[in-house]
Amino acid sequence: MNPAEECPRTEALSAWVDNELGEAVRAELAAHVAGCAICAPVLAEFRQLHGAFAALPELAPDVDIAPLVDRRIAAAAAQPQTPPRPPPQRMRWWQAVPLALGGVLSLSLGAYLGSMLMLGSQATAQPAMRQMAAFTAIPPGALALCPTRQTCNPLER
Repeated sequence: MNPAEECPRTEALSAWVDNELGEAVRAELAAHVAGCAICAPVLAEFRQLHGAFAALPELAPDVDIAPLVDRRIAAAAAQPQTPPRPPPQRMRWWQAVPLALGGVLSLSLGAYLGSMLMLGSQATAQPAMRQMAAFTAIPPGALALCPTRQTCNPLER
């Protein structure tokens, strides 16, 4: 066998075993297989399979399915055909611009409004001492009776 010569496809060898090739192609394959160490075992295996399939008993079905198939074909032909939907088209880049712009604007507006809420809460926040005033020993309203703040609350200076 010539090393530059390529082996035929396995379909060609299978067709040779099934007697589906012409004489010229069959003679060419026979010449190749005679000198090829790769194709000869493949051809022998195909011949063995062909013999094994030929030895199988032929089965006759108990049911004829042709009338069943004919009825289904007739029922399918009687149903109105819906036109096929066109395939979905891909979005072009210029069609995505309004979507991207809307997304950017909505995120920016959300960030702005959120920051305004945070700034508003800081402006009205009381110092920590006033927030903790509910836990002091001086009752509410007692500061109005004290002449100075330091006399009633010695912690304040």
